[in-house]
Amino acid sequence: MRVSISRLIAIGMVSGLLALPGIGVPSVSFAATGDLALSDIYKGITMGVVRINVVKKSYNEIVAEEREKKENGEDFWLPPDERRKDDNDDEEKEDPNEPEHDWEKKRRNKATGTGFFISHDGLIVTNEHVVRDGVRFIVILTDDRRLPATLVGKDFLTDLAVLRVDMPDDIEPLNWGSSHAAAVGDPVFAVGYPYGFDQSLTTGVISGKQRELSKGQYNPYIQTDTAVNKGNSGGPLLSMDGKVIGVNSALYTRSGGNEGLAFSIQSEHAQGIISLLVADGEIKRSWFGIAYSEVKKGMGKLLGMERDEGMLVSRAPDDEPAYKAGIRAGDVIVAVNGETVQSRMNFRMQAAMVKGEATVTVWRNDGYRSFTLIPDDMDEAKSRRRAQEREKMGLGSKDKDDGRKEVMGMDLVPANEKAWKKLELPVGTTGLVVDRMETMSQASRAGFSKGDFITQVNDVAMKTPEDFETIMQRALDEDQQYVLVRYLRKGEDRVRMMDVLEMVDLEAY
Repeated sequence: MRVSISRLIAIGMVSGLLALPGIGVPSVSFAATGDLALSDIYKGITMGVVRINVVKKSYNEIVAEEREKKENGEDFWLPPDERRKDDNDDEEKEDPNEPEHDWEKKRRNKATGTGFFISHDGLIVTNEHVVRDGVRFIVILTDDRRLPATLVGKDFLTDLAVLRVDMPDDIEPLNWGSSHAAAVGDPVFAVGYPYGFDQSLTTGVISGKQRELSKGQYNPYIQTDTAVNKGNSGGPLLSMDGKVIGVNSALYTRSGGNEGLAFSIQSEHAQGIISLLVADGEIKRSWFGIAYSEVKKGMGKLLGMERDEGMLVSRAPDDEPAYKAGIRAGDVIVAVNGETVQSRMNFRMQAAMVKGEATVTVWRNDGYRSFTLIPDDMDEAKSRRRAQEREKMGLGSKDKDDGRKEVMGMDLVPANEKAWKKLELPVGTTGLVVDRMETMSQASRAGFSKGDFITQVNDVAMKTPEDFETIMQRALDEDQQYVLVRYLRKGEDRVRMMDVLEMVDLEAY
């Protein structure tokens, strides 16, 4: 029997470093590079890397602001002991971009991190989680000079922020290098202020590129075994010629310290975000209004495609930009403005950075089609969506003689008058209502929820629970990796590609 295990990764902000639990590997040291010793290269950049001290809002001020956001219908994150009975914790957890606020840390009013100069007019780059909730910023140089700083701009989704100080005449900013040119195995070094110590240098190698983390979903990351610890956040990751190829942002740890997996925002990507923050103080992102998943190996055939490519639209609500443009659940988005969709992260950034209207190319049934899409503003759309999704639908009948059957830990009920009325469907519409769901069952892990209305599996109409069982058995017998499920949730058409072995209780077959 094959067992599928899903690991939950939690990211926390502690003393200015984004931390992830994980497994460590040893780091490698390098004493020299080319004709120059690393010590000489370090001397050339040391003054350009600074410590950032942040005085934060009081705990009560933060709670008051979050309360005001809640009353205005905006996204809010209240500490558990401040939530009222009308605060819907489940609703809050549905937002994938919700930050992991550590409210015990917020009771403290100070934080520290690292930053580095990038221009002669005093611009300093650091992480957003370093300056979050800050009301006063002090930049400390290696010779202990203290410079008051102002916040130019910050962006939560990329974890980048920019400060500005009156630039001292004796400091040279660091130069950007190319993260694209850097390769796995290349030696690198990091400079920062770990655990409140004075400036420290650590070395290692690049161990991976284009990494994606559960937080910072709009960043491609460089993975390195360079020792990066709490307090290093916002500091530079440098190539061995002293050029910045990344902004240190996260580590993967179980102990709370360095275990050989650190992550830096790639320099080319960081520069684009920083330019927008300097110009506007914030990042405005576009919103297509769809849920989607990557078309992985073997999925394209089920969709009638010649190759596996693009993003499968699993949900396209009728009040969102994609649906208004003509895009539907079941479509596969293969290009945006002529640029091929290469990965989930790539598409996420493509969609977010659309300005004005976009030409979206999709695969539908047996051919490619193009649609003109006018996106919404992401922040406004998220607030609207949260307000619309506060109520969960309950379908099905309590009558135990209604043809129901338990399958994979859920009760499936053939469509009935209650379902037709609730979903505003024509009388006689066939389908299966998910009327009960066991916690941690196969169905729950596969993504089904109470109230779902399953209409088709692999283009076979569902009329009885036995139909569902039969097609799952067939997929298992034929060693199919996926089945394509079409269903309604809260009245909206959705499509989901399900892993057969994840869905089927093998012991029951």
